Amino acid sequence: MRKVILIVLCGITTNVCAQKKDSTIRELKEISITTRKKPVEFKDGKIVYNVSSSVNAMGSNALDLLKRSPGVSIDPSNNISLNGRSGVTVYIDGKPTYMQGEALTALLRSLQSANIQRIEMMPAPSSKYDAAGSGGIIDIRLKKNTASGLNGDIAAGIHFGQTPKTEAALNLNYRTGKFNVFGNYNHYFGYRNMEYDYYREQVAQLIDNRTKDTDKRNPVNFKIGVDYNINSRHTLGLMMNANLYFGPGLTNTVTYLADSATKRLQSVLRATNDYYSQKQNWKNYNFNYQYKDTSGRLFTTDLDYGYYRARIKNLLTNHFIAADSITETGQYSIRNFNFSDINIYGIKADYEQPFAKGKLSAGIKGNAVISDNEVQLFDVMEKKDQLNIARSNTFRYEESVYAAYILADQQWGNWKLRAGVRGEQTVANGALHAKSIVSGQDTIQEVKNRYFDLFPSVHLSYQPSATHQFTLGYNRKIDRPTYTDLNPFEYQLDELSKWKGNAFLRPQYASSVSLGYNASGILSAVLTYTHKRDMFVPVTDSTGGNKMVMMPENVGTQHMIGLNLTSSVSPLEWWNITANVNMYHRQHLISFDKLRTATLRINTIQINIQQVFNIGKKMQAELSGYYQAPDLAGGFQRTKHVWVANIGVQRKVMKDNGTLRIGISDLFQTSRWYGIRDFDGLYYRNNGYEDSRQLKLGFSYRFGNMKIAGNRERHSGLESESRRVK
Repeated sequence: MRKVILIVLCGITTNVCAQKKDSTIRELKEISITTRKKPVEFKDGKIVYNVSSSVNAMGSNALDLLKRSPGVSIDPSNNISLNGRSGVTVYIDGKPTYMQGEALTALLRSLQSANIQRIEMMPAPSSKYDAAGSGGIIDIRLKKNTASGLNGDIAAGIHFGQTPKTEAALNLNYRTGKFNVFGNYNHYFGYRNMEYDYYREQVAQLIDNRTKDTDKRNPVNFKIGVDYNINSRHTLGLMMNANLYFGPGLTNTVTYLADSATKRLQSVLRATNDYYSQKQNWKNYNFNYQYKDTSGRLFTTDLDYGYYRARIKNLLTNHFIAADSITETGQYSIRNFNFSDINIYGIKADYEQPFAKGKLSAGIKGNAVISDNEVQLFDVMEKKDQLNIARSNTFRYEESVYAAYILADQQWGNWKLRAGVRGEQTVANGALHAKSIVSGQDTIQEVKNRYFDLFPSVHLSYQPSATHQFTLGYNRKIDRPTYTDLNPFEYQLDELSKWKGNAFLRPQYASSVSLGYNASGILSAVLTYTHKRDMFVPVTDSTGGNKMVMMPENVGTQHMIGLNLTSSVSPLEWWNITANVNMYHRQHLISFDKLRTATLRINTIQINIQQVFNIGKKMQAELSGYYQAPDLAGGFQRTKHVWVANIGVQRKVMKDNGTLRIGISDLFQTSRWYGIRDFDGLYYRNNGYEDSRQLKLGFSYRFGNMKIAGNRERHSGLESESRRVK
């Protein structure tokens, strides 16, 4: 597979050279083709994955789509990286989600491809954007029609994997006079099956965990909004987004414990974790006002309120089995209630106007996040639940960020400079309430943090001709710890392992310098160096005997240099190839203390290819795939290579208003993960896979007026920021 990909890549490079001499003709062709958009485009310093134009995007949620997006990689813990850099911030319609960890994963799984227009990857956003996100920004743009009158589309599909799954979606828009009302709905019903193993060697003992996981949660998603054009200068807008994620789940784990010298089995632990009630809801409300005049002055302001509610209940039953794998030596059960309430408040204002030979922009923003988390653990004794106060807690975390920025764009002939600076003041307070295991008394552990930082950004470009451009850039970013990472309470995962937060976890900072070249939309090349300090990652450590604890820690420094290549060519009129290649060297300088240090290095490559074949005027086929070479995950783990291939075909029907699609995802069922760690006396490896190979059938139909209206589309919240990236 690797040889095939490299051969195709070499062919693309040859086509790039061949097409440079005919760039004028190519530009004219691209202008004339308006009905078909490429699945992947690169422009204005970002890569755009046009989900609505991709055949293979059918029946996928946002998390699955990110795995297929150029330059994006997601590890087994669902941590997102862009161009090999972790610390990515996810936006929806130009607005930061403020979701982290499991909450963000649930949100992404609730967004279905039928309601997603495109995904924009921005590795180096300007000072207008929040400083959070050392790996860049991924902005998921939902569908919104701008045509006059009543219009919309409906879609439905069924997928066959290990179990059947169904999806349905509806998009509606009504524009008349000064009003535009819009909304959408989608759901996805079906099970997600996963299998994963976790093996470790610790204190002369071999411990092998084998888990089968069935996730029965179903996402439901809807949005509604209205825009009102008071006149040609003033516009008001209201919008509400809702994402509901609910349903049970079940994991069955068998743990084998053996002597490391003789390999003889000592005992077996069978654990069943029944997530009999899971409800996760996320909603966001936005009010937007915009003023825009003919002189180029633009003022926007947004008020936002969002909340996330999670109610998860599970029953964990442990059975202890003797070495004969038959005789039960003990049993006990515990019941967990995990409740989470996150409230998010935001206000921002942005202003821009013409200035000298460009424009000047400035803005202010304030947001507050209040996170309340409660864990109640009950010992199940003789079918009665008794609260275990020593293993229950509440954690409240409040974080406020106050920001202001100024940004200038100026152009002198072939030279263009965009430079700005953003200042952010962070105020954070956390309090853990729990019972002392020793004294049984109430205890309070507090987390307090105050810090101010400046985040400059500079982007210089030189364009000697219409088909060539050179760029030089610099920016500085921050990644703040998640609320869960700061919670110092110990949470029992199973009989032999637990999770513990770190109240003293510091933010990590990253500075990046990039040098780029762009050849008229045919080739984009960017060389980037990134230095990250106070890098934090989850660390697995032994706690005595055969038990272990996982805790996030600041472990050292990361150096990374990478070359990103993106090319889009058409060897034949009916055949388009878009390829994205990331080659990078990563070095981790790990230092727990003076006695525990290490230097880890790796050279790796990531390849993403999309091929589109236009078969006549009504039919289109797509072959896509990606390859990830061995890499470093987290601070210590080395991963094996992984590759995936997808194939799909679509045909226009019903006077081109309807579309029939058929496709197979993960054609060869190669989407599997494997990692290994051997550091500081602890060796472990893990591997797994999920129900990723699926046969997908789908149908969509457009109705109403399809002519795009001249009125502009409202940009709510932070949505206006992404369009200003030039």
